[in-house]
Amino acid sequence: MSAVADVEYLLIGSGVAASTVAMRLLAHDPDTSILMLEAGDEIPSKDRRAWWDFVVTGALPYDYTYDDDAQVSYTGNTPWRMNGSRVTAYGGTTMHWGGWALRMKPEDFRLRTNTGKGGDWLVGYDELEGYYCEAERHLSVCGDPADTSVPRSEPFPLPPYPWLAADLEMFEGFAASGATPARMPLARFRKCMTTGTCRYCPLGARFSGQYVNDDLRAGGYPNFEIRTQATVTGIRLDSRRRARGVSYIDRSARGNGEVRQVDAAKVIICAGAFESPKLLMMSGRPFYDHGIGNDAGNVGRYLVSHSFLSVSGTAPSNPDRVTSEYGFPTLMSRSLDDETRQATGKIFMFRNQNTPGGNWARLMQAGKTRAQIDAIATGPRHIGISAFYEEFGVCGNYLRPIAGRFDRFGLPLMEIHFDRTTEVTKNAHLRLAEMEEIFRAIPDYVLDEKGSKFEGAAGFHASGTCRMSRTPEDGVTDGDLRVHGMDNLYVCSNAVFPSVGAVNPTLTLTALAFRLADHLAGGRPAPVAASREGVA
Repeated sequence: MSAVADVEYLLIGSGVAASTVAMRLLAHDPDTSILMLEAGDEIPSKDRRAWWDFVVTGALPYDYTYDDDAQVSYTGNTPWRMNGSRVTAYGGTTMHWGGWALRMKPEDFRLRTNTGKGGDWLVGYDELEGYYCEAERHLSVCGDPADTSVPRSEPFPLPPYPWLAADLEMFEGFAASGATPARMPLARFRKCMTTGTCRYCPLGARFSGQYVNDDLRAGGYPNFEIRTQATVTGIRLDSRRRARGVSYIDRSARGNGEVRQVDAAKVIICAGAFESPKLLMMSGRPFYDHGIGNDAGNVGRYLVSHSFLSVSGTAPSNPDRVTSEYGFPTLMSRSLDDETRQATGKIFMFRNQNTPGGNWARLMQAGKTRAQIDAIATGPRHIGISAFYEEFGVCGNYLRPIAGRFDRFGLPLMEIHFDRTTEVTKNAHLRLAEMEEIFRAIPDYVLDEKGSKFEGAAGFHASGTCRMSRTPEDGVTDGDLRVHGMDNLYVCSNAVFPSVGAVNPTLTLTALAFRLADHLAGGRPAPVAASREGVA
């Protein structure tokens, strides 16, 4: 470590990327000094009072952390929905994610080579596969041993959840169309009791970066520290090539809004696809006029996310009172997530976990009688098939901070510009037609009149805004996630993804975090410990 640095590693953010990097670095050297700065608050998890509030009223303790759509400036022909997409708090967005833990497919890493669209990764599936295995062990992913949708050198750490009655009725539609039903891989960090309240798990069963950080805090690492309510406002530089550290606002009661500085030998930005580019753009003077790593104007560009497709329909009755029992889907299919559809946009399908639905607590609160509730439970049965649709990063889609305007955490508000071409819209409707074909083959159901939807973009799986590339003319970071032109500044978030495929990015990000930590420490440490408890 540099003689003038306060810490060896400074991590910005506290979600799955930061917690995984910290855990791995400490596995290499338990005495290494790591400081983690989190802009958000520390919101208690596994709190019984908070859980009951959620069950009874639907209120979540982190609701106040969500973006307000009215604070985001939108341009372009496609609106974005930010509200509900990310959590600014200790543990990051894993505070509320569903735990869906899927690998990207080998061809996803060669998108531009295969299609001429988007970008290619500088790390291939084969190189990342071992880290995928470690990520699955770390997150305690449960999955079907018969799943052959991607090549694997190790089985899933835990067995899958059983099929639900709501899944089984869809099988005939899948079979008629040639789509293969499969079980959703899920990150079950500790023993799941299937409460169906995954957005606030009372047991801590669904993985959260918060739990990893808590374990590290309690693990006897003398030089590991986390500071919450610490909003990083800029990366400080010693030269055009070297980061000295950061400035941050200490929003804690003790800090009283003071601006503080900390020096570090290495700085790793783990702040997601929105805050990571904003921080780079706000930093760098006098060495950079337009932000660190932004000489070619690529920081914040190539913004992309998954768009949402859905079809739904209704059967006349529900005599068996079938309902969706979990807060996550157990049925999925990757049959339309294949190389033949890569050029026109893959989709990843799953049963809509909210259907068939029935919020019995709300009906009781509304004063419904047992007979009325029973009539609703046995009445028309509504189900849906949903899908994430892959779009491609283009330079003209971007985000940037709005000067002088900040949110409740002191983070700059942003402008998002997103255009969707007629070709993208046409291809999305081709995928939607394939989903309708599957649905029509499900016995007893009729498609709803307005049940087919292609929705606007949303912030859930945003990526690409600091994408990896061979040269700074094409992106922001190199294959080791180091910002082009810098010696000791890294980005570890969805922002570095040149493509995101059709599936949730969290497992891939976790694999990248393991790989980055090993790169920084000079190789892999001893094997990761065995996975945690099984599912119910």
